[in-house]
Amino acid sequence: MTAFKTVRGTIALLCFTSLLASPVAADDEYAKRFPAQWLENNGHIRLDTICYNYPRQSHMYPLCRLQAVNRLDERCERYRTRLANTEDPALQEHFSGLSDKYCTASEAYRKLMTRTGFLQ
Repeated sequence: MTAFKTVRGTIALLCFTSLLASPVAADDEYAKRFPAQWLENNGHIRLDTICYNYPRQSHMYPLCRLQAVNRLDERCERYRTRLANTEDPALQEHFSGLSDKYCTASEAYRKLMTRTGFLQ
């Protein structure tokens, strides 16, 4: 009987622990369901088209815009890192172009989102 109580107590503790940890993971997963898409012009991201894949009045649009900030930041950092870690001239040129595109868009978009009060 004591072993049964111990097992039952352990299961209850595991369930309670997973409930405490799940909201953060669930929020992240929920936000990822609204991926940001955008259009480009001559290799530059058009900031006015970010999240064009959702109606502006929809519930998903602001979630997408928040996700776009993170996505642009992540791509900027990814291509800066790859540029710094390659010695092949062709790859340097490639990653330099991608780094410029995403870092420029990330900085400008973050400023836009802050100026409009979307970000603090």
